[in-house]
Amino acid sequence: MDERGLWTLFCRTGLPEVWLAIAGGREEKSQQREEPAKTAFQPRVGQA
Repeated sequence: MDERGLWTLFCRTGLPEVWLAIAGGREEKSQQREEPAKTAFQPRVGQA
C-alpha cells in the first residue's frame, strides 16, 4: 500500500479525531499542573 492509501485508511477510520482529542486532553492536563508562584510574602487574611 502506498502512502496515499495509508492516509486514506487513516482518515476513514476516524483516527485523526481521536488523536486530536487525546492530544488536546494531554495539553489541558499539563496546563492544570502549573502551580501559582510561591513568594516570601504571606497574604494578611485577618486584616482587611
